[in-house]
Amino acid sequence: MITKGNFLLLESSEFFGWLQQQKITRTITRLQVHHTWLPNYATRKNQDHFKCLEGIRNTHLANGWNGTGQNITVFEDGKIAISLDRNLNTVPAGIKGANTGALCVETIGNFDISGDTMTDLQRQAVLHLYACLAIKLNIPVDTNHIVYHAWYTPAGDWLGDYIQGRSSKTCPGTNFFGHGNTRLAASRGFIPGIQAEVQRIKNGDEEAMTATEKKQMDDLKATVDAQTKWIEGEKAKANMSCPSWAKSAYEFYKPYISDSTGSYDFWRKLVIDYRKENGIKVQ
Repeated sequence: MITKGNFLLLESSEFFGWLQQQKITRTITRLQVHHTWLPNYATRKNQDHFKCLEGIRNTHLANGWNGTGQNITVFEDGKIAISLDRNLNTVPAGIKGANTGALCVETIGNFDISGDTMTDLQRQAVLHLYACLAIKLNIPVDTNHIVYHAWYTPAGDWLGDYIQGRSSKTCPGTNFFGHGNTRLAASRGFIPGIQAEVQRIKNGDEEAMTATEKKQMDDLKATVDAQTKWIEGEKAKANMSCPSWAKSAYEFYKPYISDSTGSYDFWRKLVIDYRKENGIKVQ
């Protein structure tokens, strides 16, 4: 958690705890869904998070706004930024004519077709963010309350869906979450993902497992499984029945052996001794 300039930068895993401590004094009934279009993944390459945020703010100030337009920004690496000059208790400038009672979230990237492909870290952070907000603000997770910018006209009138030629923008992108910006697309991918994340949080697991953490867990499991298999193999080799290649040696020494089982090294030594005893050369 880092504060610099006009922004607070959080890890995705810090957001739930931070949000629970916030006192929301205005009525919020809708969560807006946006993509930045610019900046996108290409312009973000090797760029400091705060430099990016201040750049967005300067652009918005140049538009005549009194601060950063969005309340919250989600980066491609899963980090979440809070606009201190447009905190949660301040009406956003996200959708002209439709900001009262809303909270604006911008996802860094261009998610129109042929644009950016959302990273797993950003995808999980976005779902986690909206789930946390829905819980905190008691907002139903559906397409009436979690709304895309594309479902409004340029004047802020509610269309209820993306209608090319009538919608203000394609935002949050014609390939947002791999499904698109229509209401049907949201109900097929984005909304169910948030609902699942809400349930996961309510079940007591507040901190989301990132794609990197999941891979680490999978790698650890694979390592443990391999080690377990090796140990079981060693145990089997330590108490194995006479193998076929040691049958002759076993029959020869049988009167002197009390058990028909032994380690791999035992059977190997028995065969060597048997060959020496009987002058058998290895071919």
